[in-house]
Amino acid sequence: MRTLSLITKNPICRILLIIIIIQPLILIEITVLRLLHTQIVSSIQVVHGKTEQININNNNEYLARVHQPLSSSILRGIIIFYPHDQEIAFLPELLWLYRSWIEMMKTEPSLWRTDLVIYTGIFTLNLQQLGCIYNRIRTNKSESPQCRVFYYQRIHLRDIQNINNTDNQLYQQIDINRSILLKTHLKTYEYVDSINIVTECYPSFAMYDYIVRTDIDVFLTPYFGHFVPYNDILLVGRGGYSTNFNTGRFRRIARDMNWLYGNITNIGSTWYGSPRVAQRIANFTLEAMLYLSINEFTQPERERKLGIL
Repeated sequence: MRTLSLITKNPICRILLIIIIIQPLILIEITVLRLLHTQIVSSIQVVHGKTEQININNNNEYLARVHQPLSSSILRGIIIFYPHDQEIAFLPELLWLYRSWIEMMKTEPSLWRTDLVIYTGIFTLNLQQLGCIYNRIRTNKSESPQCRVFYYQRIHLRDIQNINNTDNQLYQQIDINRSILLKTHLKTYEYVDSINIVTECYPSFAMYDYIVRTDIDVFLTPYFGHFVPYNDILLVGRGGYSTNFNTGRFRRIARDMNWLYGNITNIGSTWYGSPRVAQRIANFTLEAMLYLSINEFTQPERERKLGIL
């Protein structure tokens, strides 16, 4: 008690005692905040023909593993689908994304390069006026950041019987059999192309260390210029797309598809990770989209003849 009395009477000791008491609480608070505001979806592995999902825990909480190799040379690509036939609607969103990309790069480490990679059907005048280059992949790490535009043929516009490997499709590897299925079952689904670009256009972004697959209506913050995920980790945001009714069906659907059930819902539309992992996830996504359209929706639902609750 005498020792405690001496400590509490000494101002310096009192400050140290308060720090010792508060520090664990601060660390606990930081951990809780990080758990609440980040999420990890680990890479999917295929073992003996079966899919396995790793690093999934039971309480559905994930701590995002990121690091900051500020002195390393890092290549990143921001990948978006831009519907040229709806340019009036989507050009304002693209311009804001473009501006945030420019501003974000002002805070990037000097050895990092982040390209804006756009997939679209026509190299429009607006894209040219932004200074974008057409059908030119990055060939080295020292080249300045660029806005790069690559030709992409939309699912609903494809003439499956007359697909040829033209110069325009130099960096688009079309899977004809899957294209037939996608056009048959998902041609009215507007967002299929934003996933399909990752599966078919891999040659145009394979050289990047990391890619961000996202929608046009996003902003890149300055903080994005300072961190990358660890290898084989796909970082995602939290979406607001699911309902309790649909979430309850996922376990049964996974069993019907012979997939493992990961108990992860409301994954956001932005993915941040290695190109190879993102492409594999995109392939699984298209497989799931086709299965759901064929087996989990009625014909009126597929034809958009019903409203949305």
